[in-house]
Amino acid sequence: MRQYMNQRKVKLYNKLSQAMILIGLILLIGALVLSFTHPETMNQLLIGVIVGTLVSQAGLALNNRWGRQPRIDQIFDGSLKGLDNRYAIFHYKLGTSHALICPAGVYALIPRQDDGEITYAEGKWWEQFRKRGLFRRSGRKRLNRIEDHAKAQARIMQQSIQKALPETDISVRPILVFISKDALVKVDHAPVLTVHIKKLKSVVRRLPKVKSLDAVEIEHLAKAVGF
Repeated sequence: MRQYMNQRKVKLYNKLSQAMILIGLILLIGALVLSFTHPETMNQLLIGVIVGTLVSQAGLALNNRWGRQPRIDQIFDGSLKGLDNRYAIFHYKLGTSHALICPAGVYALIPRQDDGEITYAEGKWWEQFRKRGLFRRSGRKRLNRIEDHAKAQARIMQQSIQKALPETDISVRPILVFISKDALVKVDHAPVLTVHIKKLKSVVRRLPKVKSLDAVEIEHLAKAVGF
């Protein structure tokens, strides 16, 4: 399988996350020190604590996505390992985070980290989750707008491909991929193809062939977007 990774973006956000965590900690420590040395500056101290907390939390969120191993792109690569050169995956380049090109068409891979039992019924998506520990009770919640988000990502990806290859008329479809090992996908008759990460490769292999990009077009696309 051909793999195209925007390493520059990964390194940038990884460094940014580390810098934000460090700045947030510095602000929090500075506020703590000033609270003892200059207790009269309480308003400024409060602002420092709030800003430091927000910056560090934002940095942690970025680090969870870009710094923690394995990243989502690595999870996809591992899941699809072994496919031949008719298959290509692009990470963080074609308007959406993860894009798959294969004999069965062109797809935007939409990762989901929900870890319960996933179902679809009467136009609604649901997650049934079990009790885990003291702070998480069993229950059911609706997954709102995941179908709309998936289709929007496919449209953005299609526009990106059309911009890179103006002469190519290709349609892009989304695949919802639940990547948590604890997720249980029980989806029938959903309007969006939905799979668990463990079954992604086998599902993609079984999809019927449709109009797609060939090896030459994939190379042209890669060059057009900077690889």
